[in-house]
Amino acid sequence: MKKSYLFILLFFLPSLLFAQQARFDMANDLLDDQQYRDALKLYHEIDEMGYESGALWLNMGYSYSRLDSLGKAKFYLLRSAQYPETESLANEYLVYVNEQFSRRSAVLPQLPWIRFFYSLEEQIGVRGLFFTALFFLNIAAALIIASWFFRNRALLLKRSGLGTLIIAGVVFGAALYANHLNERYGTGVMVDRQGQVFEQADPESAPVSTAYEGYQLQVDYYRSDEADGWYYVRLQNGQYGWIERDGLMVF
Repeated sequence: MKKSYLFILLFFLPSLLFAQQARFDMANDLLDDQQYRDALKLYHEIDEMGYESGALWLNMGYSYSRLDSLGKAKFYLLRSAQYPETESLANEYLVYVNEQFSRRSAVLPQLPWIRFFYSLEEQIGVRGLFFTALFFLNIAAALIIASWFFRNRALLLKRSGLGTLIIAGVVFGAALYANHLNERYGTGVMVDRQGQVFEQADPESAPVSTAYEGYQLQVDYYRSDEADGWYYVRLQNGQYGWIERDGLMVF
């Protein structure tokens, strides 16, 4: 039975991909004709089917910018910038979009160690870090085992093995922490004209700040699970608080 399901999947997969590509091409034609709303309708259908690409996000960001929905434009351009093939174009257009916002948030630089781990995650990736740790672990095991057979160099091999084992442990720890950051935090963009950030997940609590369209926020998924309908966020100026989920798009 499982084999028959697999056969059906393999049989229909090319046609599904072809239909998806055809829909994407149709949306691009609408984009060229400046029919941005119709193009976005098709792009969203592709998105709902689980298809992701830098080109899709780039075209959606451009379409929203032409409809003067700059918050959504920034959201999709930020997503597009995560793909090497569209990173340059997305960042170039992000500069233009950011200049259109009437209000801009003060930006507090990230802590150096946080920036370091985000850089590791972007350049190597969590999986790459885990494989690197595994590589050093295997080298360490080989050196220690070799010390059992080469008595004349046993001390050197054992010390080299222990040093390599420490490196493996450090890289493995970095991989775990980078994975923790990746799972715990997301990026949010304010797409409504403005939204209030509160001290508690309660509109009656003290206001902390106001987030305007285009503001970029760091979303803490773990803390956000404590209150339905709210995100716990860090603004770029370093302030923390709660904001209602409506009006904020997160990835």
